[in-house]
Amino acid sequence: MRIFLLDSSYDKSGIYPLKKRDKNYLFNSLRLCEGDTISARDADGSYYEARISGDNCLVLTPSAKPENSLTDSLSGYRGRLPAIHLYQCIAKGKKNEEIARMACEAGVSSVCFVQSRFTQEKTLTCHALERITLIMKEAVQQSGSETVVKTPQVLSFDEAISKAEGKIIMLHQAKGEKSQNLVQILQGMDEKSEISLFTGPEGGFSDEECEKAILAGASLCLLTTNILRCETAAIYATGAIQTILCSSADDGC
Repeated sequence: MRIFLLDSSYDKSGIYPLKKRDKNYLFNSLRLCEGDTISARDADGSYYEARISGDNCLVLTPSAKPENSLTDSLSGYRGRLPAIHLYQCIAKGKKNEEIARMACEAGVSSVCFVQSRFTQEKTLTCHALERITLIMKEAVQQSGSETVVKTPQVLSFDEAISKAEGKIIMLHQAKGEKSQNLVQILQGMDEKSEISLFTGPEGGFSDEECEKAILAGASLCLLTTNILRCETAAIYATGAIQTILCSSADDGC
């Protein structure tokens, strides 16, 4: 389901002026015309039926069923997905953009970047974060994901562990007695669960970071697959978690 994200500046007036980037998305990317409608969502998560007006604006009507104004025949998944907060250790170059895009399309609740011992780039510039935020917005609009789009935080590993909510899962590259697979870790949980997923940089997590995570209640997870790149691990684990937890629901996934 394609949607249009309203800026946090929207004042609930029912009229939303279109910026140049907005018009490019609606008219060039989606090929919509004056009088067409699209589902819109504001910063509070409320949905609207948005009609494109000839005055370079959208006329918004509150809608409880955003699927009523689909722009194509393939709607997004409307069931409940588990709340997955992605804590991604900073990767090299544009990998961070790729990870954020795929995570948003998959439907994570939020994205945060983490400074860990083996991160080769210790922070992200304001320009890089602005680009990532725009990429996240485009991904959500194209996929219909309910990811909260805002400029991602950059936290130290200790800050991230203390901030993590719900079940903490840390993808760990080494096999050991403290590692479990996802099925074991998620046993007894369902699609209503909240999860903080930690994925490492190219060099993985250090032993010290693993011990800190365990002390904070984290479960170390060894994915039962081939060796994955850091930009693959997050999306692989997100999809696996969603499949396992949604399959445990009464109505399936």
